[in-house]
Amino acid sequence: MYRFLDRPVFDLPPGDQMILWSMRSWVVAMSMQKCPCATLGPSFERWRVPELLRDFNMAMFVLNVEGAGPLRFGQPGCVTVHDDEAVLLTLFHAAADGDERLVGRLAAQLVKPEIVHPFIVAVLQASDVLRRTPVPRGSNS
Repeated sequence: MYRFLDRPVFDLPPGDQMILWSMRSWVVAMSMQKCPCATLGPSFERWRVPELLRDFNMAMFVLNVEGAGPLRFGQPGCVTVHDDEAVLLTLFHAAADGDERLVGRLAAQLVKPEIVHPFIVAVLQASDVLRRTPVPRGSNS
């Protein structure tokens, strides 16, 4: 988590910038009563990761509906990584690295016990897409 906390967004690798922007944009879409998939879909297509949308949306939906507590996200243009965003970036990295213990521990802190397994599945599948598909540089928005 500390490797991301309070870091400038533009110092992050492109894939991390994309995930951060996507988390923030998902939250904004929901707060405006818009469909997050419709909001994020065109960008995911442009980034050549359309298959990421389903699992990413599921993970964010679970956090929103079955979260263990409220999470705070910056606006899409915010220039630094906030606490909860850093935890989620750490979660996606742990999933991509196959660190099952860390994934399980973080998931248990983020969502209600009865939904931990489906949440982990969504995060693992989303992370697998990201691991296999490099995100182009300068691709935010």
